[in-house]
Amino acid sequence: MTLPKNRTDITKLLISTPSHFVGEYENDIFRLVRANQNMRVSRYAPRTDERIYREYIEITVETPECKKETIVIPDYSQIGENFCIALSVLYGKRFDFHGLIQQHGWPYIPLIESSHQICNTNLSFNSTAERVDYKIELNLENVRLIENVLFQHDSETTDAQSTFWYAGRFYIQAIRVVEESPEVAFLSLITAGEIIASYFEYPVEDLLDQSAKKLLIDLNELGELGRKLHKQVAPKLTGISEAFCKCILDCLDKDFFSRSEAVNDFEKLTELDIKQRLKAAYNLRSKYVHAGKLPSSWMAVNYLNDNQEVIHGDPVIGDKDMQKSIKRSPTFIGLERIVRYSLIKFLIKTKVIESEIEIYNKSGQGIPQS
Repeated sequence: MTLPKNRTDITKLLISTPSHFVGEYENDIFRLVRANQNMRVSRYAPRTDERIYREYIEITVETPECKKETIVIPDYSQIGENFCIALSVLYGKRFDFHGLIQQHGWPYIPLIESSHQICNTNLSFNSTAERVDYKIELNLENVRLIENVLFQHDSETTDAQSTFWYAGRFYIQAIRVVEESPEVAFLSLITAGEIIASYFEYPVEDLLDQSAKKLLIDLNELGELGRKLHKQVAPKLTGISEAFCKCILDCLDKDFFSRSEAVNDFEKLTELDIKQRLKAAYNLRSKYVHAGKLPSSWMAVNYLNDNQEVIHGDPVIGDKDMQKSIKRSPTFIGLERIVRYSLIKFLIKTKVIESEIEIYNKSGQGIPQS
């Protein structure tokens, strides 16, 4: 008997998550199944509530067959990272890509060093519980809700999809590195927000506060010279920070503020001061990037045992301006929730994915199984 050769028109990849999933999903292009652990040879199989638990998922994707006359052999490994980004945003969980299992009929060895990594399961994106926003059951069947992002190539949504992938890379980087490098993780979340904000072209008037608008009106009333000054001053009064705040504020609705993952009410994000907190978060980004000022351990997440979205009390920091920004800004936990919510809203607004996910988010229920 001759064994069949590996198929050359599919690519297999391995990803993992510290969370726990059930089910599987398959369509005409790809299939996701959970990889089983061989209990006969494994020394120890962690329970789902342990900090070293890992759920492995095999992805099989239909890919173009490599022709013999091809000079450069195509590498489809980026598909694995794209799945990690899409699944992380959809479920609000951390996913890691371990590499190829099979490509062009050739076997590959995936890397699984992260199987020994300890994750803080108290953090919502590492836990086995559903997220409070877009409360989607941790079932692989629900990948259908975001499958258009992965393989739907519509000319009308191409730019939006590219923006999502770019922003999503920073989002997933943030939740992967936050336990070791909280400052970098916080900066990555801000960058993700900046990227989706850059997709929209806001009129100058929409980015100005009332005092700035009054200034421009006064300039216009000064005659020809005033109008010239108006043209020069108006662009300088706006920037990416204003666009960042407007984009995020447009994404956050009453449903977002009606729920929280924080234990205590006084540590939850509120609609009342959210704009001030977003400005403070962006100010921290500017201090870090342009002035090299580090906010020390106040950016860490491992001490936030109650999922605090804001800091209650005064941080002990010598730099008073930094202290003010830290106190006013959301914590990483709060900002992560904001950015994930905004990324999903972005996909809905740009019609990359169907609004079905939005309907169930407003109802406060999980997505029913088909």
